[in-house]
Amino acid sequence: MPISRPLSGIALSLFACAAAAAEPIPVEEFAPKRGAYAAMDLSADGRLVVGVTLADGAPIVTVTDIGKMETTAVIRGWIDGLEISSCGFKTSRRLLCSFAGVDHAAGVPFPVTRLVGVDVDGRNAKVLVQRGQQGGTQLQDRILHLLPDDPKHVLIELQDGEDGGIYPGVYLLDVNQGTTRRIMRPRAPILHWLADRKGVVRLGHGFADKKAVIVARDAADGDWRVISRYARFDATPFEPRGFGVLPGTVMVLAEHNGRDAIFDMDLSERNDLQLLFSHPTADVGGPIVWRGDGTVVGFAYETDRRQRHFIDPQAQRAQATIDASLPDTRNVVLRQADTTARFLVSASSDVHPPEYYLIDLDARSRVRLGSANAQLAKRALAPMASIEVKTAQGLVLPGYLTLPQGVEPKNLPAIVLPHGGPNARDSWGYDPLVQLLASRGYAVIQVNFRGSTGYGKAWLDAGYQAWGTVMHEDITSAARWLVAQGIADPRRMCIVGWSYGGYAALIGAIKEPGLYRCVASIAGVTNLGQLQRDSDIYYGGSAAARNSTGTEDLAANSPLALADKLRIPVLLVHGTDDMQVLVGHSQRMAKALERAQHPAELMLVEGGDHSLSRAAWREALYRKLAEFLGKNLGAP
Repeated sequence: MPISRPLSGIALSLFACAAAAAEPIPVEEFAPKRGAYAAMDLSADGRLVVGVTLADGAPIVTVTDIGKMETTAVIRGWIDGLEISSCGFKTSRRLLCSFAGVDHAAGVPFPVTRLVGVDVDGRNAKVLVQRGQQGGTQLQDRILHLLPDDPKHVLIELQDGEDGGIYPGVYLLDVNQGTTRRIMRPRAPILHWLADRKGVVRLGHGFADKKAVIVARDAADGDWRVISRYARFDATPFEPRGFGVLPGTVMVLAEHNGRDAIFDMDLSERNDLQLLFSHPTADVGGPIVWRGDGTVVGFAYETDRRQRHFIDPQAQRAQATIDASLPDTRNVVLRQADTTARFLVSASSDVHPPEYYLIDLDARSRVRLGSANAQLAKRALAPMASIEVKTAQGLVLPGYLTLPQGVEPKNLPAIVLPHGGPNARDSWGYDPLVQLLASRGYAVIQVNFRGSTGYGKAWLDAGYQAWGTVMHEDITSAARWLVAQGIADPRRMCIVGWSYGGYAALIGAIKEPGLYRCVASIAGVTNLGQLQRDSDIYYGGSAAARNSTGTEDLAANSPLALADKLRIPVLLVHGTDDMQVLVGHSQRMAKALERAQHPAELMLVEGGDHSLSRAAWREALYRKLAEFLGKNLGAP
């Protein structure tokens, strides 16, 4: 469980000198249309930085020459309706950029990606793969290995039409011409391949129906052998996370004392697992890699904060120097130059949006490259505190509490904000939605209910197939705790959620009449049976949905079937091109509420995806949500 201070101590330190509440931060500042930087990468020689930024709401790719401190626009962030998602260096002269978007089959959206090669000066831009021999491939940016010793080629996974186009083969892709040469044909039921540090494909994993398999080989010309068979939805015996230093070893996540831990596994001796790192209370997330050669410097895990465990003393010293240079933020190395002590760093905290720096330890210099939100970086934002919520049954729920600044933390209008997933978690750090709500005068509580990730197998399994039951009970306990602490005004509390959180918000408002004043569901599931049917568009998706929700009592835990029980104001927001939760969930819920003579406010975001990722979509959501909450909870 997370380490936390007593709530009274937090309140005292934050509000001993409380002043009159400030004017709310304008909504548009939470979804900037200009100058917001993201997806940065550093060239291997440390001379160039590539990033994605916004100009009047439209993304563009820029390259900055560190020596000259000149920034050049390289390529637009839109191609054939697809939007840039990331851009990185293949060489010091050639970039590889991923574009993602939506296509439709029978009116149902599904994901597509493209890979674009472009020189760092903007010349020789070319859509790769699509104009080559594999033009019909849905996902075209799944790079397996950059092959740093080969300036012209990368290894890439492509679904090529064999075996129904489900299982990918492996190809050698020319990053200049877009031509491909298959080096390994598809092999059912393998869905993903893994190459070792020399670029040899050595491992694969996948599933068919309810059976999963992991295969391996010793060399490029070796025979494939099965190293693990297991039931798809049972506990995975191990999860490959990357190849080790020795040629025959791979790093895997496997259970250790009820928590995910990182092991070194000898591929020739399947049962020979050597523990590299574990934590007594938290799951280990995986290895930390800074350089292009794949060297592991440590391992990541999360308690109430994201943490690092270093195994490389030199990397640990570098991190300490970086942290001394940027003392008030959590500093994440995104990339280290291969031949110099230059580091691309993201610096952020709960009250600071990410800012990007190039730090040169040899030259003792620091260059600020840009911010994810330069406007909010100048604002006084609301701190996020770790909390522990004790339920009536004696269970302790870890979570976070964000209180508005400048007011006494007593009888405040409040927002209960369950996370999506449900097998995910809330984390400490900057969150624009949380800051929007706090800036409007609302206390915001987030709880990592049973079923959340990061706290071990028992915590995760406790939420298994518990939509509307165990997970709902934990969220309700957090809401009642907020009232019992005197922080929330019981007459002015709303529940707001996104995706699974949207479902949790609706079912919470239905099952706890009188607890909430209003409810807002963003891209929320409203019909569990429909979620299972919708998931048929993805390979194995329907079975995965049934495994998550179960097959019993679906109507009893579906907001759509219980719409007549909702008697508080309802806001439904949904992107029309949402691929994870189809827009019909909110549309049918709105119609059901209308039939029950309790109409909801329904806002459809035309073309919007599940995350409402574009600035214009986010601003529209934030503006509508702020208006809805203000109307039902009162002005800040």
